[in-house]
Amino acid sequence: MTSAPLDRRSLLRLAALSVVAAGCRGPAGPADPVASGSARPASPRSARPSASPPRPSAPPPRYVPLAGEALPNLKRAAADFVQALVTRSPGQRPEDVLGTATGLVAPEFQGDAVLRVAAPLFAEQSSAGQIVYPQLSGLAPLGTGATSAGVMVVVRQRLTSKNDRSKDVVRVLDVRLRVVGGVWRVVDLVTAGGEPVDRPRDLPAKIAAVLDDPRIQLPDTCRWDVHAGRVSPDMVAVLGAAAAVTPVAVTVMRTGHPLNVFGTSKISNHTQGRAVDLWRAGGQPVVSIGAMTGPAHSALVAAFADPRTRQTGSPPGSDLDGPRRRSFTDLVHQDHLHLAVGARTAGG
Repeated sequence: MTSAPLDRRSLLRLAALSVVAAGCRGPAGPADPVASGSARPASPRSARPSASPPRPSAPPPRYVPLAGEALPNLKRAAADFVQALVTRSPGQRPEDVLGTATGLVAPEFQGDAVLRVAAPLFAEQSSAGQIVYPQLSGLAPLGTGATSAGVMVVVRQRLTSKNDRSKDVVRVLDVRLRVVGGVWRVVDLVTAGGEPVDRPRDLPAKIAAVLDDPRIQLPDTCRWDVHAGRVSPDMVAVLGAAAAVTPVAVTVMRTGHPLNVFGTSKISNHTQGRAVDLWRAGGQPVVSIGAMTGPAHSALVAAFADPRTRQTGSPPGSDLDGPRRRSFTDLVHQDHLHLAVGARTAGG
């Protein structure tokens, strides 16, 4: 039997349906290589499916480790986990968001506890995020064969409220990981970057000048530390001295850093509000350029020369005082400059 020719209206209807179907399929993405050392987040799941589930936002680009990283798979695993936490569509519950990261966590991961810590990330009805940088906070044992690690992930999160008003917040998240079956998996989230603290009206002028210095990029988590008086004014001054010779980007001051020097019982200089870490100098990542020459070296030397500085940590090869140990280098500090004032605490 021969079908009757389709009229113009029918042809237009079929064309429209074809466009909708193509849009639902979307472009095919590249497969995640097994050798990457981290799993791609699983598909979102909901305990209460509805006839019209919330439409997910387009996923942000996955973090790509920088040139020079000693443990790129570790960095990618931590970044992927944080990316999953800050990617939330309207209508998604926090537990649903956490469910998208199930392929990234270790067996002992405690979801309920992590959701309590991560509560500030879910302050509005939806959010999207961009990983700024994941910096090492510790390795155990110290070396590329480490099986336990801490990574401080700086993430820029765009929160959107129910009335479609958006705001950006840059947080520092303390993520802990370990190797499971040859792959880095997340064990815990220790902090989600703290709660906002308004800038005091009586903030000293010298500290305000550093906070407002366009040569210094500061996460909001660090600003809140300063606003709350949790950091040493001397440390803020040393940060200003480093930025005076080259623009710098800060990873962490106090909140977001482990309480102890990783794997030890020693209280970190960061916990005492006496230290700051810089992941970039002169617009270039420290992990990629080192600190033997160039802008990272200039910032390191400037901070070391400041009489308030009691300790610097930097990439291997950039030790400034040899056995005196006021300056030290190791693999953990391959990706940043650590500047500390006050009491000396080796490895902080």
